[in-house]
Amino acid sequence: MLRPLFLRLRGARQRTVAAVLLLLQAVIFLLDTGTGAAISYAPFYSVPVALAAWRLPPLAAAGFVAVATVARVYDYTNHHHDSLLLLSYDLAQSAAFYALVAWLAWQARRTRERLVQRARRLQRQARRERHRRVLDATIRRAVLDDVAGIIGLTATGDDAFDQQVMNSEHQAALARVFSAGIVEGTAPRTNWDGGRSTVPVEFWVSEIGGQLAGYMMVMGVDGSKGPERELHALAVAPAFRNQGVGAMLVNFFCAHHRQRRLLVACKPGSQMMQMLERRHFHHYASSAGYEIMALG
Repeated sequence: MLRPLFLRLRGARQRTVAAVLLLLQAVIFLLDTGTGAAISYAPFYSVPVALAAWRLPPLAAAGFVAVATVARVYDYTNHHHDSLLLLSYDLAQSAAFYALVAWLAWQARRTRERLVQRARRLQRQARRERHRRVLDATIRRAVLDDVAGIIGLTATGDDAFDQQVMNSEHQAALARVFSAGIVEGTAPRTNWDGGRSTVPVEFWVSEIGGQLAGYMMVMGVDGSKGPERELHALAVAPAFRNQGVGAMLVNFFCAHHRQRRLLVACKPGSQMMQMLERRHFHHYASSAGYEIMALG
């Protein structure tokens, strides 16, 4: 019976809701005063009071409590001529009852809102987790057939290292170095403190739908094969950007080498730096215009 009313009130404006509920209170009042002392409609005032507490601001709900209290006591005094003390008692207990109804409805509304917010938050987390698992399943070790694609991904970047890859001679040289790194697991690098050394290297790619969506190159810091690992290069194909591929590769880097000290060189204020700070990386050093971030 009341379900159609609830559905209509759910999408109505607050002024409309207040007008409808006042009309409902007036109808209850007329029925209550018109039926005499034999039948009391006082409990039915709880309906507009509860709906007001559910849909209207607290001050408006308090007004409905006051109206219901006065209406109920007015009908009672028409049939019972009690003393002022009993009248005050009846007024207080009526106000307490309708205030309790409003408070319970308000608490139910708050509980529902919290549950809805929690459900939405869990849904978002579940979607992100499903997306993360799908992306994680795309990561694998690079093989020789991936070298051309890795060179192509590196060329889509915009820093100085990537600009050199536009030159065919540099591409051929990098292809040889990357191929040797994939096969042998080592590659030459320039140390941050000067000089060159041969360090461990790993190439990881993300393949989605048969296409290379991104790659990362992880290198040792020096030739001693110490515990440090640097995320030396990371690139995402333009078609797969803003889809979480880069973040997924960084997460994989952190998880796969969680027992090591991790280092990443990035430009100050870049998206990469912000991503690293969210993963609790801290400033370690500066070199050639790059900030070196460390974890562990």
